[in-house]
Amino acid sequence: MRETFRAMLVLVAVLFFGAAEFCSGRNTSFSCIEKEREALLKFKLCFHDPSHMLSSWKGNDCCKWRGVGCDKNNGYVISLQLKGSVFANQQPQLYLIDDVEEVGSSLLKLRYLEQLDLSNNNFNGNLIPPSFGLMKQLRYLNLSYVQFRGRIPRELGNLTRLHVLDLSQDYYGGLKVDDDIQWFSRLSSLQRLDMSGVNLSHTSSNLFQVLGMLSSLSWLSMSACSLKNSYLPSHNHLLNFTLLGNIQHLDMSYNSFHGPIPIFLQNMTSLIVLYLSSNQLSGSISDSIRQLSKLESIDLSDNQLSSIPDSIGQLSKLESIYLLYNQLGSIPDSIGQLPKLESIYLSNNQLRSIPDSIGQLPKLESIYLSNNQLRSIPDSIGQLPKLESIYLSKNQLQSIPDSIGQLPKLESIDLSYNQLRSIPDSIGQLPKLKSIYLSNNQLQSTPDSIGQLPKLESIDLSYNQLQSIPDSIGQLPKLKSIHLSNNQLRSIPDSIGQLPKLKSIDLSDNQLRSIPDSIGQLPKLESIDLSYNQLGSIPDSIGQLPKLESINLYDNQLRSIPDNIGQLPKLESIDLSDNQLRSIPDSIGQLPKLESIDLSGNQLRSIPDSIGQLPKLKSIDLSGNQLRSIPDSIGQLPKLESIDLSNNQLRSIPDSIMQLPKLESIDLSNNQLRSIPDSIGQLPKLESIDFSNNQLRSIPESIRQLSKLESIDLSENQLRSIPDSIGQLSKLERIYLSSNQFGTGFSKWLQLPKTIKTVDLSNASISSPLPENIGHMMPMLEELYLANNLMNGSIPKSLCNLKYLVTLDLSNNMLSGNIPKSLCNSKSLGYLDFSNNMLSGSIPNCWRNDQLFFFIDLSSNNLSGSFPSTMVQLYYLSLLHLNNNSLHRGLHVALKNFTSLVVLDLGENKFSGNLTSIVRGEIGNHSLKILRLRKNLVSGYIPLELCSLSQMQILDLADNNLTGRIPPCFGQFSIMVNATQLIEDLVFGSWDEAPLMEVVKGRYLEYKRRTLRLETSIDLSSNNLIGSIPEELIFLKDLHNLNLSWNHLSGKIPEKIGQMENLESLDFSKNGLSGMIPNSMSSLTKLSHLNLSYNNLSGPIPTGYQLQTLEDPTMYAGNPQLCGAPLLNKCSNDTLPPTTTKFKDNDEGALKRMWFYIVVLLGFATGFWGVVGTLIFVKKWRYAYFQWVDDVQHWILAVITLKVACFKKMFNGNRDD
Repeated sequence: MRETFRAMLVLVAVLFFGAAEFCSGRNTSFSCIEKEREALLKFKLCFHDPSHMLSSWKGNDCCKWRGVGCDKNNGYVISLQLKGSVFANQQPQLYLIDDVEEVGSSLLKLRYLEQLDLSNNNFNGNLIPPSFGLMKQLRYLNLSYVQFRGRIPRELGNLTRLHVLDLSQDYYGGLKVDDDIQWFSRLSSLQRLDMSGVNLSHTSSNLFQVLGMLSSLSWLSMSACSLKNSYLPSHNHLLNFTLLGNIQHLDMSYNSFHGPIPIFLQNMTSLIVLYLSSNQLSGSISDSIRQLSKLESIDLSDNQLSSIPDSIGQLSKLESIYLLYNQLGSIPDSIGQLPKLESIYLSNNQLRSIPDSIGQLPKLESIYLSNNQLRSIPDSIGQLPKLESIYLSKNQLQSIPDSIGQLPKLESIDLSYNQLRSIPDSIGQLPKLKSIYLSNNQLQSTPDSIGQLPKLESIDLSYNQLQSIPDSIGQLPKLKSIHLSNNQLRSIPDSIGQLPKLKSIDLSDNQLRSIPDSIGQLPKLESIDLSYNQLGSIPDSIGQLPKLESINLYDNQLRSIPDNIGQLPKLESIDLSDNQLRSIPDSIGQLPKLESIDLSGNQLRSIPDSIGQLPKLKSIDLSGNQLRSIPDSIGQLPKLESIDLSNNQLRSIPDSIMQLPKLESIDLSNNQLRSIPDSIGQLPKLESIDFSNNQLRSIPESIRQLSKLESIDLSENQLRSIPDSIGQLSKLERIYLSSNQFGTGFSKWLQLPKTIKTVDLSNASISSPLPENIGHMMPMLEELYLANNLMNGSIPKSLCNLKYLVTLDLSNNMLSGNIPKSLCNSKSLGYLDFSNNMLSGSIPNCWRNDQLFFFIDLSSNNLSGSFPSTMVQLYYLSLLHLNNNSLHRGLHVALKNFTSLVVLDLGENKFSGNLTSIVRGEIGNHSLKILRLRKNLVSGYIPLELCSLSQMQILDLADNNLTGRIPPCFGQFSIMVNATQLIEDLVFGSWDEAPLMEVVKGRYLEYKRRTLRLETSIDLSSNNLIGSIPEELIFLKDLHNLNLSWNHLSGKIPEKIGQMENLESLDFSKNGLSGMIPNSMSSLTKLSHLNLSYNNLSGPIPTGYQLQTLEDPTMYAGNPQLCGAPLLNKCSNDTLPPTTTKFKDNDEGALKRMWFYIVVLLGFATGFWGVVGTLIFVKKWRYAYFQWVDDVQHWILAVITLKVACFKKMFNGNRDD
């Protein structure tokens, strides 16, 4: 009996401990099923795993592998969680390298798999395996962002137990659903469906009817699915599918819905979250929105909605409103009835006011109302006890209410880009304020109370009119960042040294003249920017900043660098460019972490040897100095990647530079180099070379060893050839060899590597023709510049077929033959210049609207035929030059069809026809600014439609057969009335190479971009125009050139012509004008050319001001009734010209002349003694002046000595020869 009892105890103990072990989760009986382990290993072989996600997949127990979850009772795999990286800047963790079907077949062997997450991996654009639809135990399937493409298999409809299906992709990523979507209805257990980014544009219109059959569905996202209104269910359909009312989360943002907000939403009364942003919804938000009583978050941003209904105040559970980028206009008062509202996003609307009721929102934490038209902030804003952030930038606010100081939890305020003139003292009552952004206002002072903000970390008051910083700024114990750039500050208070946590200071672009010594008391300062000031010197205390990493003192008139700058152990970047530095202290070499130094634009003549002691230096810029040598120690910089020594006086490249193993870029342009050392081939990582504008005569063969070289600039040298080895540079993309002396027979540039993208051989004396196969030799070419050479032959067709070519400049050569029709095949060309050649034939007429041409210059050739009508299809064409050819026939192309044209030059051709055929129809708001039809055969009257070209800047219709009158509406050319919109630099590459010829001041003048954009001109000369000169022309106050000569104009010169105050050239010659020359003409103070000859003018010539400087009598010739200087025909007493002087008699004139001389003498005496007296009485200034005189004298003597030595050397060298 006792033994039986003992046996029973043993059995109970075994059962007890077994149960305990089972409950503890350690299943010693059921480890991984072998067949499933083998299946997982087969799955692993399908992927490349650079991040070692599956590195733990080894050993016998797969249940212990990362991402694998097993059933504790039987060991079957029930979960596979292999989610990749969710960060956009990190690579996915698994890359498919095998057949995707192998993935599916291996997963099928996991018969009890319930959860599968493969999101954020890379399946290389494969289809989703249909076999995924056979895993019928799945309840959770996440295939989001895995780069699947193609049709989603209908077999997924077999997963009837599925609760969550996530197929979301990058927007418009490549997944799509076919027309048959009935398989969705079989997912009867589905609760959450995410198809964001899936293309649903091919699905049937009953999409929502099918989704309405999913009775358990509560979360639906169809963002960026290419949905349109036709997919939306009608009200009647919803009566049959009321189960959509169970959806709590609905996201249909980034689609193409338009019109009012869909009516079916009012039946979805369970909605908690509604996102419809980035559609094309318009009109008012419907009052029926009140039916969504459970709504907590709504996003209707980026639409065209016009108003918010009052009924929004009935959404008692609403927590966040996103209505950015609409056209709302106003906020209803009822918004104050939302007791749970936490955030309001209404930026970029057209709001003009904030309702007082906003102060009735007890839980409001964030207000975003930036970029509106708000002019004031209501006082009630101070009644928001939980408000943490206010963003009201880019409005028209003029003041901040005092009540803002009543916000106990406010942490951030942004009122930048407004019209604020002051900051209330109450701002100092915000105990939790961390950041203030008030930049780009009109603030003139900062209140002392700003020092009472115990938690303030960042303050930005840049771009204001501040003249001082209050001392109280030193009372901010947590301040980390100060931005006060672009103000009118003249000093920095000493109290700035009392900020123990300050990390960043930006006081650039002010009027500071000194830095207080207290700046050395900032133990955590990491960055200081004091550029664009007038400091003059750097205090020694700057060497006491142990954590300083960056210092910018650009453009400060600095003359020296303190020695203790070498005491900054963490300094990484220093910018002292554009100062007056003459030397660098040796202590610069004591900066162990320095990575970048910019000393460009100074007066340095040497670099200390200690520069080679900077072990982490990556970039050094010493351009624009007076350096004649570089220390050898520069070769001891193991991490140097970039060196700029351009614009100095260097004559050789030291071998030490060739010892820099990581050098990637070297710029020695604009020096006096005569050779490149062979050792340049020892720079294994060199990517960019710029030796332009030197005196180089050859390139060493060793350049072929630069296997990573991408760009080389040797332009403006004396090169006569380039080595064959240049073709061995397999990564070379850009080569610039312009302005050299390659001469005849040059063809080695054809041996460039096929990787080449940019070639510039302009102005290089090349006379060989272009080979026919040039396009095949450089298939990746994007830019080709061959202008200003002596090339002959025809333009190869292959050149125009290059599919990447954007810029092609063959101007100023001797090319002949036809323009290749292959130009019409180009889909990449934008800039085309064939001007100044000998091309013949007609211009191809096969242009298309999908081409990218914005600049075409075919001027100064021998082209014939008619204007190519298809050119109007070039949508982006802005500048078209066809002048100086032999083009003929009628111009039957309307300006209105050139939608982007800015310059049209058809001058010096033989075009005939009526001007109205060019300027016809509605051309208002056209972009045309220059129209040039000079020297053609155009006839007819000047159409009034021409006046619609309000942006007209140069109008040249001279030397044609135009008849009729000058339209009075010419006085409406807005740019000529007020030149505030002259042609800007259009960023069109080398548009400088496309001059415009204009007859100004009686001769042809060539205008290029920089001068052309300032010119305004009307030239209607040499036509058959009749009638009088329109009085309205006097409104053209910014017109520079007006030429109406050689016509049949009659009547008088406009009496108020003197109002054309900027007129420089005026030519009315060879007409029939009569009457007197208006006295107001003497007010044209800028007039330098005048021609009124051969008219019927009479009476005295006005005197005074500018007319007295125009002494050539021929400008009045052919007017026998004119009298007065400069003509010999004197006027009688009765016809004496009225004087424009303001003196009434000689006595008054003498008195004023006497006062003039007195003022001049007083001014001279003041200026003389102001300078000389200072030098006499101020000892410091006297010493400085004489020191400057001595420096200038020494410099002149040094230059003379150097020139004499060079002359002697040349003389001796020639004598030796």
